[in-house]
Amino acid sequence: MGEHDDIRHAREIDAEWLTTVLHRSGVGTGNAVVAIDDGAIGTGQMGDNVRYALTWRDADASLPATVVGKFPSASETSRQTARMLNSYRQEVGFYRDLRSVVTIRAPHVHHAGWDDDSHDFVLVMEDVAPSRQGDQLAGCTLAEAVAVVDQAVGLHAPTWGRGLQLADEIDWLIAPSEERLQMMVWLLGHTWPGFVERYAGRLSDGELALGKAIVDDYPRYHAEVAAWADRHAAWAVTHGDYRLDNILFGDGVTSPAVTVVDWQTIAVGIGPFDVAYFCGAGLLPDERVAHERALVERYGAGLRAAGVDIDDEALWDGYVLGSASGFLVALVASQIVERTERGDSMFVAMASRHAHQMRTVGLLDRLAGQRGRATA
Repeated sequence: MGEHDDIRHAREIDAEWLTTVLHRSGVGTGNAVVAIDDGAIGTGQMGDNVRYALTWRDADASLPATVVGKFPSASETSRQTARMLNSYRQEVGFYRDLRSVVTIRAPHVHHAGWDDDSHDFVLVMEDVAPSRQGDQLAGCTLAEAVAVVDQAVGLHAPTWGRGLQLADEIDWLIAPSEERLQMMVWLLGHTWPGFVERYAGRLSDGELALGKAIVDDYPRYHAEVAAWADRHAAWAVTHGDYRLDNILFGDGVTSPAVTVVDWQTIAVGIGPFDVAYFCGAGLLPDERVAHERALVERYGAGLRAAGVDIDDEALWDGYVLGSASGFLVALVASQIVERTERGDSMFVAMASRHAHQMRTVGLLDRLAGQRGRATA
């Protein structure tokens, strides 16, 4: 990515600048945006989203009536976290370098501006309204889960077995390494005390004990994941935060049925992690237990139809390993982004649901060498 691209903060966006970036992307040439109106949208904690309503000089129903701008968070804490984790660079990088490689439904981007020094960025994207954002607290229906799992195939299948190669070719794409492992071990140890202090009254002793077991044994857990990926030649590009708040649902007519946003945690990993992460926090526990095997089998059928050679038992094993991913994300993220009331409720819901998932799929038994399901 360039050292300095055309950057604008939300307050600096005007009709002339939007006209310029839309013309560069082939939209509205010969016409011009003459006025804009704006309003904040979304619930993101790592970035701020603004919807711009456009007034065109010459009215034309074929031109977009709105676009969405995404910018660094207004929270200094969240911005510093994003800089430490390279989150903003990864999202801009996805739209520039990988969106055309995968078939998952993500927004079309008209402009992706980036500054290497400050980590300032701006994305100007299509607005997929009237889609609605998923609600991590409320959970989702089985039909919605099916649609989201189907979209995961469009990310994983085109990159399956190519993840490490892509990381060699794309400088911002993060791949597993000893350095990353040690950073994660430090991060988990550093954030665990604050997590327990903040949520001990809202999570049970059993839920916290499950999380602590993974934190304490993280290097071996990491080794099991890497062994799974190597055994099945399965390193792929993963979303990393594949959950309801990052999914937009439409009616499939006036807006796409599913659109996946917030690509700040994209990395090389294993596909079943995204599926386990979504199912573990998106479906309420009883619904997940009843349907997760079938969802993994559907995911497997989609991969095989796309040319990936993997069987359902191998995918289920990867899913079991992935059942800890959401708990670990909730643990770390809750301590390094700006604290909000909704954020606390979301992290508690994620940790509780993923603890239930880890228990019912038998993750600790799997790590002890037992592949069978544990009794709930």
